[in-house]
Amino acid sequence: MNWYLPITIIPGLGMLILSTVTQMLSLSAEINNLVSQKCTQFQHEISARKIGQLGLLTRANAMLYLATGSYVLSGILGVIFESESKINIPSITLYVGTIFVFISITLLIIYAFRAVKIRKDQFVNNQKNMN
Repeated sequence: MNWYLPITIIPGLGMLILSTVTQMLSLSAEINNLVSQKCTQFQHEISARKIGQLGLLTRANAMLYLATGSYVLSGILGVIFESESKINIPSITLYVGTIFVFISITLLIIYAFRAVKIRKDQFVNNQKNMN
């Protein structure tokens, strides 16, 4: 394993982290807007669901941070241990980082599907209120 390989993945993780933080800020502003208005039962339910979405984004972001840390640690350990074995500390650290990336991407996919469902419910509720 080349020690620098895991470190080359970090810019891509940085873009994912930036995207996730931007989504979190946007969602927080939207929740703040919903909460500051006179709340109907429907708006309260939507706010609760959006807060759940914010939790998903937070967990995904934490996993991305852990993955980034694991990749950096893997690179550092690769230099220190310079071993060709497939089962060594740098390789295990790299695998752990990859698992964190997989979990965070899974959480982001769940977030995306739930966000669309929330928007659809908001649209249906607005249509009912217009009629």
